[in-house]
Amino acid sequence: MADILKAEGLVIAATNASGGVFPFACAKNATITINKDFLELAPKTNAVFREYIGARQGFTVSGNGLVKMSENYVQPITFFDNFIEGASTTSFLCYLDLIDPQGNYKVYQFSAFIQSLNLSSATGTIPSYSFSLQGTGPITEITTVDSYVVTTGKITARSTSTFKLVAVGIEGQWYYNYTVTNEGGGVFTITIGTSFNGKTVKAAYISI
Repeated sequence: MADILKAEGLVIAATNASGGVFPFACAKNATITINKDFLELAPKTNAVFREYIGARQGFTVSGNGLVKMSENYVQPITFFDNFIEGASTTSFLCYLDLIDPQGNYKVYQFSAFIQSLNLSSATGTIPSYSFSLQGTGPITEITTVDSYVVTTGKITARSTSTFKLVAVGIEGQWYYNYTVTNEGGGVFTITIGTSFNGKTVKAAYISI
């Protein structure tokens, strides 16, 4: 059984300069578009209908939101600093995270360049922005996702020396404000909160 995803169940996030993973800025919405190219064939046996074979595909990400200079657990507009200053020459990691209220999930990883940023303001209105990212390389599925039931406000986590926590999914919503704690003796945990006791949590990781 599965319910329709909540808005917070489909999130596009990115790594910031310090390597943390956060949703894009204060985005009101974000869209990923995947397109496939085709090569047209010209067989002698078919002079009426066009025929194609599949070629390469690519993808872009776009979104818009409200300008905020700093924010906990969300990418502030300063995420675009290097692009604004003309120093953005390398790609960065992004994530497409999906989860429904029953805990069915998909997590993907891809790289992208900032392609454009538009800042807009008018007297008496709240400034807004829009952005577009150009994807580069493949979109790959992250399969290192653990499932735990919260007890005493915590779940078991993976070692921070070999894995990086990407996101925590609870009841159809992704969270990016959780960190892994080294308890010592090879024990690692994530403090979720006692209010979630008995709830099943998904924790997505990438190898480092």
